[in-house]
Amino acid sequence: MAIKKRTTTGKERTPEEAAAIEAFGAAADTPPAPTRPAPATQARQAPAAPRRSAAAPEWPEGVSKTLLIRYPDAELAIELADVAALEDRSQHKTAVRALQRGLEILRAEHRG
Repeated sequence: MAIKKRTTTGKERTPEEAAAIEAFGAAADTPPAPTRPAPATQARQAPAAPRRSAAAPEWPEGVSKTLLIRYPDAELAIELADVAALEDRSQHKTAVRALQRGLEILRAEHRG
């Protein structure tokens, strides 16, 4: 099986390809529009939801479960990797922890 050589590199992109890449990145910066589930009919019902423990609350409607972050520059990404390595945690867990602490600080600033 032969290995194909890449046909485009960063310098050889057409203006259309560059615009498509930039549009993709810009779309990551905008929050998704909230969607509403289709109403269930008597003939077709959704499968039963798995049972959850009493401690796990239901996820609020209209609140995203994931977040895609586009870094403004490399400094923030490098800092996250450094702190994650210091604490021997994954970058995901470190980012969630930093987000929680940052939101607590911002909320305290608005209260006080």
